[in-house]
Amino acid sequence: MTFDARRVAGEQASKPFEFTGMDGATYELPNINTVTGAQAKRMKAGDDSVFEEIASPRVVRAMDEMPVGVQESLVRAWIAHGGASGKGVLPSSRRPPRRKPSRST
Repeated sequence: MTFDARRVAGEQASKPFEFTGMDGATYELPNINTVTGAQAKRMKAGDDSVFEEIASPRVVRAMDEMPVGVQESLVRAWIAHGGASGKGVLPSSRRPPRRKPSRST
């Protein structure tokens, strides 16, 4: 079986992440599963300009208005949302139960 990145990407969660800003308005970030590997590396290195690439200026402003601790909690919730909002295990991706080895006589 060949690994097909397109198939896996299609099975991942894609529902956007909604959050309420400090002003009480609702905002939306794209699902973290849509972030590319290159963007993720930049984010890990502390490059917050990635948010300007993936979100509207309105969303970026709302995030900038948050205290740093709140921003950190928001990002953790965003990451968790990517794993929690998926389609679940597809029947074709389940592993068959392991058989116990038979006893030799």
